[in-house]
Amino acid sequence: MCRLLGITNFDFATHRQIIDSFCDLARTGNVMAGDPPGHGDGWGMALHLNGRWEVHKSGRNLLEERDQVLSLLREVGECPVLILHLRKSAWSNSATTRHAHPFQHKNTVFAHNGTIYNYQGLIPGITVPGLAEDALDTEVFFLRLMSDPSPFLREAFLNTVSVIQRDYSFSALNCLFSDGRKLFAYRDYTKEPEYYSLFKASDKSSWFISSQPLTENFFWKLMKKKELLVV
Repeated sequence: MCRLLGITNFDFATHRQIIDSFCDLARTGNVMAGDPPGHGDGWGMALHLNGRWEVHKSGRNLLEERDQVLSLLREVGECPVLILHLRKSAWSNSATTRHAHPFQHKNTVFAHNGTIYNYQGLIPGITVPGLAEDALDTEVFFLRLMSDPSPFLREAFLNTVSVIQRDYSFSALNCLFSDGRKLFAYRDYTKEPEYYSLFKASDKSSWFISSQPLTENFFWKLMKKKELLVV
């Protein structure tokens, strides 16, 4: 249960308003019926710089560290791919830096909105190193994806998703992931479509994918169920 933002060809000077609006979702973001407000169980961001990922994460509420995030992005200035994540955890006692998204394996990063309830069944299919004993659903989902034999990230993802959709119980599989060259966005859900939303927008130089529309000067189009966007 989280909020996602992905931007291609990120430029802090141009996209500052979008970043500010996304940070506000830590307080004002949509929540499911009956849930308390806020997405304050941690934050994370991944920036692709000079051919490698730079990942920053925290288990604290982004509102407490907003200046730090903005300072980092201002210093970076521009990057080809940016992913930001605000966490509202479905798992008790897990609001930690360790469990904040995005997760990274080699040249791929991954952030997720949703819960895979019986994710433990995916663990035997993980063949890449790095699985920790305290790994939760998103990290297991990601490492299972990274273990798929397909050399193509798109196909590996679709293979993994098909297994989860067929054999596992989940609320949503909304996610953003990237190999630094392309940004991938996917939306699927089994409940609460108004909460498990994912919108896309673009201008002449960038794509924007967000859990909620962030500015009025873009046309935000709701992604369809089971839509995979690659930009």
